[in-house]
Amino acid sequence: MRTTVSAAALAAVLSTGAGFATAAETINLTAVSGYAPTASWVKIFEEYFIPQVDKALAEKGDYVINWNKGFSGTVVKPRGELDAVSSGVADLAIVVPAFHVDKLPLHAVSFVTPFATGDLHLVTRAMAKIAEEVPEFTQEWSDLGVHYIGPAGSVDNYEAVCKTNKPNPKDFDGVKIAGAGTNLLYFKGVGGVGVNSNLGDFYNAMQTGIAECSSVWAEAAAGFKLYEVAPYFIKADMGAVTSFAIAANETYWETLPEPVKEAIEEATAGYGTALADYVVAAADASLETYKANGGTIVQYTQEQRQEMAAGMPNIAQEWAEAADKAGKPGSKILTMYMDMLRANDQEIAREWDKE
Repeated sequence: MRTTVSAAALAAVLSTGAGFATAAETINLTAVSGYAPTASWVKIFEEYFIPQVDKALAEKGDYVINWNKGFSGTVVKPRGELDAVSSGVADLAIVVPAFHVDKLPLHAVSFVTPFATGDLHLVTRAMAKIAEEVPEFTQEWSDLGVHYIGPAGSVDNYEAVCKTNKPNPKDFDGVKIAGAGTNLLYFKGVGGVGVNSNLGDFYNAMQTGIAECSSVWAEAAAGFKLYEVAPYFIKADMGAVTSFAIAANETYWETLPEPVKEAIEEATAGYGTALADYVVAAADASLETYKANGGTIVQYTQEQRQEMAAGMPNIAQEWAEAADKAGKPGSKILTMYMDMLRANDQEIAREWDKE
């Protein structure tokens, strides 16, 4: 009789897990981007970042994340990600710092140094090092109630797509160019007129005549079918930038258990690499897609690129001096960044920090 009871009790314990293991704690997390998964940074977030976090947590078994994916404008529109994560509307966001140069000026260093490198992996590593070694960089985020986790980039090379051909840099004189923030200054030396917009609106801007051209990169140009309204792809190779950052609401971040934080941090580091891998691999195929849909690729020579760079005001020095006056280490970050490019033997068209 005692044997039968003991066996029954043991079976009950095993069936419920009592005394042996506890159920994993569920963490609710709302992650947002105003863009749809057709955008590479959202696509890779869904296909790499989320599974990577889930895998790391599953290996330990203590926590599981219940993901609320606020993409495609369901929670915020493009440009609204920073405010959402700052206010707590979102727990985690793919932020576009280029839209917020007034609040995050130090993040703009890769944007103010065009024609310096097309190596997106290098740019991402350089920004991660700056974030690690310069506390003022992450403090900008903290001042907004946001915890900065890490950089990522989807722009391997800024180019231009236009409704009519621009075989020479001087052909941009007086032309309206849609773009996001600082990168519009790349056309200033050749007379281009910047129109602030975002990738999701470029198609309509050119279709309706608000702009003649858009400042964009190959993967996005093909992905958003810009060849339908702008059949000329002007390959001026203006350079790579870290256009995104993974960031969390600071109050929310502080409540997370350490293993969850570690899983998110590790996934963020891998996300930057995975996104760069995807964009670089997609670039050549995207140009073929452009041509297959009636587009024309106009390749600028190195001399034409130097013409564009030389005609620009030194926006890097202007940026660094403005940051210095505001009590931020602009010149320090500019030199650090350019030194990292030089250490990796990049073909720099203009030594922005040495003029």
